[in-house]
Amino acid sequence: MTRRVSAGHAVLAATALCVIVIAASLSIGPEPLGPLHLLRQWRAGESIEDAAYILFSLRLPRTLAAFLAGAGLALVGCAFQALLRNPLATPYTLGLAGAGSFGAYTALVLIDFGRLPYSVIGVPMVQAFAFLFAAADVLLIFLVASRRARPTPAVLLLTGVTLGIIANSGIMLTRYFARPERLIDMDRWLMGGVDIVGYRPVAVLAIGVVPACLWLLTQAGKLDQFGFSEEMAAGRGVNITRLQLTVLLLGSFITGVIVSEVGPIGFVGLVVPHTVRAFTGAGHRLLMPVSLLSGGAFLCLCDLAARKVPVAGEIPIGIITTLIGGPFFLYLLVRGRFADWET
Repeated sequence: MTRRVSAGHAVLAATALCVIVIAASLSIGPEPLGPLHLLRQWRAGESIEDAAYILFSLRLPRTLAAFLAGAGLALVGCAFQALLRNPLATPYTLGLAGAGSFGAYTALVLIDFGRLPYSVIGVPMVQAFAFLFAAADVLLIFLVASRRARPTPAVLLLTGVTLGIIANSGIMLTRYFARPERLIDMDRWLMGGVDIVGYRPVAVLAIGVVPACLWLLTQAGKLDQFGFSEEMAAGRGVNITRLQLTVLLLGSFITGVIVSEVGPIGFVGLVVPHTVRAFTGAGHRLLMPVSLLSGGAFLCLCDLAARKVPVAGEIPIGIITTLIGGPFFLYLLVRGRFADWET
């Protein structure tokens, strides 16, 4: 696996990109704003109360949510591609996002019909059902795959695709039973978005995503060994079944938490790792942390584009990522050069 740039330069470039994008996300919007703008107003003796509210209560939580969601999705996509040795594997390919959406829709319908409380001990049932359904999806994947002597990447991938199709059918079923006035909210949520107010969603994402991502990063060396072949990895002391279970469970947890808070946002786990790989090579000790940083920056950029498109209101961020990721997906299929996954 050839490294195209040094580790230090790659991490430094990704960090610099994050700083620039986050600063732009905080400064650009309907009301041009930023820390320097606040400082000038304060020195001029002008009131900064409104500007501070916009910056710290609206833009900063939104920017942090976009960064955490993008970082988590990019890292999970990178890990799944290595585990399944398939360049098109993402949390959405394995049906995790669809299962999480099905869970959220189920909770909304049950709440509307009085069969489920809105929250239990402070935990919203929409978020809880989204995570539980995503976790059930990955459990079913592993149970189906474990029926074989050794769960192969192809079996895991095909099982995930099938479960994703079933989840989409479940979404259609819940839409059929939903109240008409609820369908608008359900459709809007399905498009994905980080247009949040306050820090509660940010806290949920930080508590759920950050520790799981750090744990997933510790699997980078094992994924490098697994990339050569299962036999070689096992011969070097890698427990293949434990590695598969760890990566799948961590990936499902990260995806479930993200989907429960900002909805399904597609293609981040596909676009970012492939773009980063072109600069860093396929070594996961470098590829995974750079993908994490770049994923956060990428989704912040998409959110910035969603806010600045000249239409009424703003475009959901999930539409922006799909407009970028769809052609990129076709490009990967047409190019057909997947040497890093050949065995």
